[in-house]
Amino acid sequence: MNNTEKRAEMPSGANTVLDRRTLEKDNANLLEVLKKGLSVLDVGCGSGTITRGIVDRVGPDGFVKGIDVSDQLIKLAQDNFSEIKNLQFEVADINTYSFEKNFDVITSARVLQWVANPKELLIKMKALLKPGGCITILDYNHEKIEFAPHVPRVVKWFYDAFLRWRQDAGMDNGIADHLKEMFEEIGMRNVDVQDQSEVSSSDSETFIEEITIWKKVAETRGKQLVADGYLTEEERQSAIHEYQGWMDNEARHMKLYLKAVTGYI
Repeated sequence: MNNTEKRAEMPSGANTVLDRRTLEKDNANLLEVLKKGLSVLDVGCGSGTITRGIVDRVGPDGFVKGIDVSDQLIKLAQDNFSEIKNLQFEVADINTYSFEKNFDVITSARVLQWVANPKELLIKMKALLKPGGCITILDYNHEKIEFAPHVPRVVKWFYDAFLRWRQDAGMDNGIADHLKEMFEEIGMRNVDVQDQSEVSSSDSETFIEEITIWKKVAETRGKQLVADGYLTEEERQSAIHEYQGWMDNEARHMKLYLKAVTGYI
């Protein structure tokens, strides 16, 4: 396992964020391309909640396959959705993945931000498409995050350390804004870009649940940052404490900059 793969590996407990996601709320860019009878490959499917939603859109004549490098997450997906006949989950790496048939749609959400070779992965995905098929990718530009009011200084320090930790492993913190160019470079056609940014406001009933994500990052990924020397345990604990205080007393707005890019062959 190289350094990028090691840092991208999901720490214990982080899957709770994935388990709350749905197709309609968290991968809405797919709704325009999914049709009855299509075959779909979900790359980096996690615990499979969005993948499960895809099945309803392609219907009983369609087929959906979810792959992920995590044994733990694939087991969760298999345990939760084993009764659905046209839905399969497999532990697999897209870099080396092969299947007996190609797919109409290949999707990957919030995954390419965790790799050092996103363009190579897109080339691999393209090779797994049927003629006329499409790739649709959803991902962040972490450099454009917005908090209102500003988070405490120690929280900003933690977030900047998180970005350095990712960048030093070869991950692209601004990948959302680089996907269109990659699609065009590998020969995808009719490339479409949509703003799918996740905006959380204090007048929403789910506001606290949504902004808690960075507390969870500090509680889980933060341990990796400490182990790799990017901050001390005292700084991590302080960031968690100060962020909780910000959530409880000040938080009004958070925006995660997210783009969906879709292209066809």
